[in-house]
Amino acid sequence: MADLQDYVFITVALINVLIVSIEGSTIKSVNSCLPPAQNTFNIQCGRGFMVRITKSFYGYNSRGQCGYQLGDCIYEDHERHSCVGQESCTLPIPASNDYIPECQKDSSYYQIDYQCVPAAESYNICDTPLVTEQRGYIKTPNYPNNYGYNHHCITNIRVEKYQTVKLHVIDMDLESNGSYGCIDWMYAKDGRRSVTLCGRRWNEPLVMSSNELLIQLNTNSISNHKGFWLYFEATPPITTTTKEPTTPIQQKTSAPLHFKEPTIPIRVNPQYTEPENKLPFAEIVGGVIGTLSLILVILLVLLAVKWYKERRRRDNKNRFMEVQNPAYRNSTEFRQSRTEPCYNYMDV
Repeated sequence: MADLQDYVFITVALINVLIVSIEGSTIKSVNSCLPPAQNTFNIQCGRGFMVRITKSFYGYNSRGQCGYQLGDCIYEDHERHSCVGQESCTLPIPASNDYIPECQKDSSYYQIDYQCVPAAESYNICDTPLVTEQRGYIKTPNYPNNYGYNHHCITNIRVEKYQTVKLHVIDMDLESNGSYGCIDWMYAKDGRRSVTLCGRRWNEPLVMSSNELLIQLNTNSISNHKGFWLYFEATPPITTTTKEPTTPIQQKTSAPLHFKEPTIPIRVNPQYTEPENKLPFAEIVGGVIGTLSLILVILLVLLAVKWYKERRRRDNKNRFMEVQNPAYRNSTEFRQSRTEPCYNYMDV
């Protein structure tokens, strides 16, 4: 009976882990037609998860759909959502349409794409000196609540030598002195470049170019803010490994996932097929002609050799008959005149 209970317990645990993994890797969406029938979106990720807003945008759909469909023109909204990192999130819906320059139309809907990230997958920068995972999250102490005073923490991210660590600022709120400088700051450095950040930022990529990345947090004793939440990922991905990534990011049929820069989704023709890799007709004809020419040259060479050997054989035969048969004369000898004087002898 005890063995059966243990088996049930292990099975339930594995199912929970699978559910957490799927929940954390799926991009979900909330959307509404414009003008909206309600004022806010309510996102509920639940206990043990953190809301990550990947994209918010205005869209136009010619068929009257209230959410993104392949081929829609969109205009990204760069609004910072302060509830990122919470277990639940309430976000306002725009009260009116917005103009979309790409298709020169007023938007017909508003959409927010988000993920529910397991909180256990975020490393505390002050508790984790070294990270060797292929992807994951780095956060300040107590995030999404305010960090403490006098933190001087460092985390090193290290992946394979042929890989590069990509870094994205999901959310950042560090104390700054307006436009004059940073009071609390984050410092990131790889083998070639470094950057110091503070203030408020969101959904912003940082260009890095090494397989090792140092991230440092420095705070003072004056004031504190929300902190930061970062996402890192190693590229290119490892094709053969015994260690599975902790949070594989899977795309759904939603707006493309981008960071900061507004982009237009690519329109895809579903009937398009990749053309076959065929040789041009001119190359085929040229190859056949070249082959036939080579064969003709070889035949001519063989005929010339045969003719030369036959001629030598005949010349040798003629010389042999002249030596072995003295009676043999050639045609020129028979054509020569052989008239000699004739004498008559008479007895006296």
